[in-house]
Amino acid sequence: MSTMTERRSGARVTLASAVSHAQDGRAAVGELAEALGPHADVYAVFVAPGYDLDAVGGAIRDAFGERAIGCTSSGNITADGYDSRGVCAVALTGGGLRARTIVLRPLHDAVAAVEQAGAQLMALRSEIAGQDGFAILLADGLARREDTLAATLMATLGDVPVIGGSAGDGLEFRRTAVYHDGGFTDDCATVTFVGSDAPFRLLRLQHHEATETVLVATDVDPEQRIIHTLNGQPAAEAYADAVNQPLQHITPATFSRHPLLLGAGGSSWVRSIAEARPDGSLRMLARVDLGDVLRLGESTGMLERLDEGIAAVRADLGSLGGMLVFDCVLRRLESEERGLADRMGGLLAANHAAGFSTYGEQFNGMHMNQTLVAVAFG
Repeated sequence: MSTMTERRSGARVTLASAVSHAQDGRAAVGELAEALGPHADVYAVFVAPGYDLDAVGGAIRDAFGERAIGCTSSGNITADGYDSRGVCAVALTGGGLRARTIVLRPLHDAVAAVEQAGAQLMALRSEIAGQDGFAILLADGLARREDTLAATLMATLGDVPVIGGSAGDGLEFRRTAVYHDGGFTDDCATVTFVGSDAPFRLLRLQHHEATETVLVATDVDPEQRIIHTLNGQPAAEAYADAVNQPLQHITPATFSRHPLLLGAGGSSWVRSIAEARPDGSLRMLARVDLGDVLRLGESTGMLERLDEGIAAVRADLGSLGGMLVFDCVLRRLESEERGLADRMGGLLAANHAAGFSTYGEQFNGMHMNQTLVAVAFG
């Protein structure tokens, strides 16, 4: 699925990226600032685990001022491909870029957070009416409110396309945070409106296909992302039957290869399984509501899908100047398991992609898992 702007001749966005593995947070940001320079229109900074976030936040503000957005990550996508360590920064320059960031909090009540920012959102929507642009959503990945946030935000913004990623922390699941105004804050999201005179395309890539196996959510706790029963059976048992394996043989690799897919808006959206719980329920990484009709997913052509998707973007834009990418950490883990990580990361790097490994992805009004979303610039 994609959204593409009208082509405009003569306008171009330049994307540059850098990564630092310096152990001191201020030193790492200093290296990034030296590499990227002070004149970009937008900076996006992604911080893998192991850093003092207070130090990193202050350094980002000192180096990039109000032009910076960012969050914690589960690894980054750099000019060398996948990288599980360090601090990565992406600089976007030119093409008439105009950006403004609005903070949404507290995220535990996502509807209220959007309502509280309603006046700012509506004022900005009026201001950018008729202009080409998109919004970048960065959200606390452990708040478990991205589903409601994305849907509520899209309803407020109307026809402004949205892409985004959920902040990560490796695979520690302890603290994820979003950067704003010199600090990293949890229970928080930022939405950044980016206007551009240059052509761009938003894209969404997944490598799972829906099978004919149907699993209906018959008892759920949507706020906690728990499925208690599928088709009236204990959820873990029903899932094991669907993949034709004994429950005791189900592993995280099984969940990775066979997530659940929700059909909505003429497309399918991945709902990843985090774990089978001792009580027979399934803990999910995206919301499932009572009565949702889910289909068992099957992993197909991971590398081929990425190659084809990027090729389609390049063909539409005429050339590919760079991509800001939000890519699920589960995709990276699956690529490592399949021995494809170097080739996947290399393909992204060869097409000037930079970004981070997420705990979830947003595309317009939907939150999903095991997906790559990106904005590509011509």
